[in-house]
Amino acid sequence: MTPKEQIKQLEIKLAECERHNTAKSEFLSIVVHQLRTPLSGNKWIFKMLLDGDLGAFTDEQKEIIEKGYESNEQMIKLLGEIIIANQNEDYEFKYNFCKSDLEKIIESVVTEFLEEARVKGIRLIFERPYKTFPLVELDPEKIRLAIQNIIENAIKYSRDDKEVIITLMPKNTNVVISVQDFGIGITKIQQDKIFQKFFRADNAKEHKKHGTGLGLFTAKSVVERHHGTITFESTQDKGTIFTITLPVEQP
Repeated sequence: MTPKEQIKQLEIKLAECERHNTAKSEFLSIVVHQLRTPLSGNKWIFKMLLDGDLGAFTDEQKEIIEKGYESNEQMIKLLGEIIIANQNEDYEFKYNFCKSDLEKIIESVVTEFLEEARVKGIRLIFERPYKTFPLVELDPEKIRLAIQNIIENAIKYSRDDKEVIITLMPKNTNVVISVQDFGIGITKIQQDKIFQKFFRADNAKEHKKHGTGLGLFTAKSVVERHHGTITFESTQDKGTIFTITLPVEQP
């Protein structure tokens, strides 16, 4: 092949890649806008309930409704940021660091997924630290999002009637969160791509057809913005352990 032909082939491949990325970007925009519509409707339903328009509730019921309202608001805010990020590759999420109770953040995420796990017969186990845990300097919303993505994947790709084990422990000047499942695992040949934007492993696509391939990419971005690391160990058909290590204090 002559240099001119090689250049032509390269141009064709680049054009194909650009069309592929454009299609994914357009797909993501459509999905985000479709999600925002029902979430906006949910917002006003929650608001009516909280305002007492449909009658009075007990304190316990009102607390549950408030949690639903807050979760809905977080999703609307996140989708807004995804739209901006999808339009601008240079966009970065804004981070608001503060001393936060990481144990409570994980507990709330676990509670959020209890029903989804129950439907699949999966036992969600949160192994808490054995002693009082230090407050950690982090952005609670963003770290919550990263943990949500990891736990959601663990449930999604687990075998039915198995366990997902979430562990939180101190380690020197760091804190370590691990999420272990006993599911389909990640094929060894594709493990180096697992954090890439839009990437989904072949066995993941066979197990669950629908997915954006953004969960692990987002989790990694959030963790690294906290000067932390996210790693994993996986064996196909046996399961995966994701480990997030975060500094207690931001540098």
